[in-house]
Amino acid sequence: MTSVPNRRPPLSGNKLLGQLLLLSLLFTFSSCELFKPAVTPDPDRNTRVDDRNAGNDDDAGELDPIQSRRVYDPETGTYVYVQNAPTDKMDTVRWTTVSEDRMPPIVEDGSGAYDPSLGNGAGGTIETGGTGSTPITQIGTSPGGSRMLSGYNVDFALPFLTDRYLGSEDEVDPNSLWALHFYSGAKMALDELRGQGTTSYNVNVQDTKANPTKVSQLVASPEFRQSQIVIGPYLKNNVTTMAEAARGMETVLISPYSAAGGISQSNPNYVQVNPTLETHVRSLLKHAYQTQGATRIVLVTSGSASQQARLAYLQDEYKILSGNAEVEPLEELAVDMNNANASLVEYLDGRKTVFIVPVYEDEPFVANFLRLLYTSSRDDFGRSVAVYGLPQWKDFTRINFDYYEGTNVHISNSVFIDRLNPAVRAFRRNFYERFAALPRDEAYVGYDVTRYFLRMAAEHGTRFQYELEKNPEDLLHTRFRFEPVAVVPANATSFENATLDRFENKYVNMLRFADYSWKRVN
Repeated sequence: MTSVPNRRPPLSGNKLLGQLLLLSLLFTFSSCELFKPAVTPDPDRNTRVDDRNAGNDDDAGELDPIQSRRVYDPETGTYVYVQNAPTDKMDTVRWTTVSEDRMPPIVEDGSGAYDPSLGNGAGGTIETGGTGSTPITQIGTSPGGSRMLSGYNVDFALPFLTDRYLGSEDEVDPNSLWALHFYSGAKMALDELRGQGTTSYNVNVQDTKANPTKVSQLVASPEFRQSQIVIGPYLKNNVTTMAEAARGMETVLISPYSAAGGISQSNPNYVQVNPTLETHVRSLLKHAYQTQGATRIVLVTSGSASQQARLAYLQDEYKILSGNAEVEPLEELAVDMNNANASLVEYLDGRKTVFIVPVYEDEPFVANFLRLLYTSSRDDFGRSVAVYGLPQWKDFTRINFDYYEGTNVHISNSVFIDRLNPAVRAFRRNFYERFAALPRDEAYVGYDVTRYFLRMAAEHGTRFQYELEKNPEDLLHTRFRFEPVAVVPANATSFENATLDRFENKYVNMLRFADYSWKRVN
């Protein structure tokens, strides 16, 4: 993020994007016209965009010039002044109900079915109607024994929530926006891939409706069982259902969102894009240990049992970083914010002190701790402290930004969009020109995930997940550094008894709050 996070209402373009997409999804998930804007924006024109709705962007657009009353009259060939210009009060519009017998409504009768041979007028790419649309044959075998195919069946299982949109609402359910923007970015990646190589992709899009019953039906469908790649869904229990269904099959489930651990144990067909909480807290300690030059690291909680349990990860990682299994544990501090005499002065003795606060569910505690530290460190120790927290801090609303800045706050995050990156700026422009809306973070994630994993399948075949570790890549929203995660059984006597649990992206963006914005520092 490069701007201070703010609670802003959805962009009006997002409403248009969501309504057009959901209306299309109610009839079919396979149409190429799914996100085609009603008009093609002119990139050279100053397009008016409401900055209040511009999401995370500060340069969303410029206001149109004020309407002039002087207009050209083509009949006389002169300019005249009009009295009833758009700046005047408009007349009241009176509506009249017309009988359906006189003007029958437009309905879906199947006569206007999409014809793939016609193309979609946007790059010539065609969204196929599910698996089997293009015949797939085996064209070889990779050195690792993976089947190389002429094409791959790809299933998107996302919570579009079309059952919550009946067409009469003014705006799309906000919970649908994640899937809408994610799949919008995915479609852009699909079009690029289809234009670059000879590999075909049969794409099937499913609405999970965030419903476990619906997900159970999807995993039993022929489309799911014939897919080599499944991307989604969103909720943890739904991810578990799909991961278990993919176990033992020639199907790889890509989970782009869930950061939970224990989704599906000992399942090499499960790939987790979003780092787990364990990975986040260990990354916090590693960055603090390697970059801050601190002589004192203190682990801070409010004293709750769930927060205390997270400290075990940090203590284990500290032993690894120090290279000494017998090293003395890091200090642990439980701060009672109900104590009016609470103070942190004793931890500020002139040395560099780092406070690691693995708390995400208690905003009042985090706000009070930062206030207390800010107050305690103002006089003599303002430059000798640092605080490390979790991604949820970015969305907290009760914390004075001076506390973030004054206590040298760092947080971990799985997504960081650098608005100054030329590639990001190009994607943002292309997205707006195509969908008439500014992309949310999910659009970048959808683009990156789709482009990376479909390319991996094309290059390495159906068992591409075993090649992920050898193929790191820097993308628009993060960096992919996948590693196999091993699990050692409780009764095992050595690491040789470990089993492959899953593949997980171990890269975590480290952000520092400086000059009233978040900046990546790793």
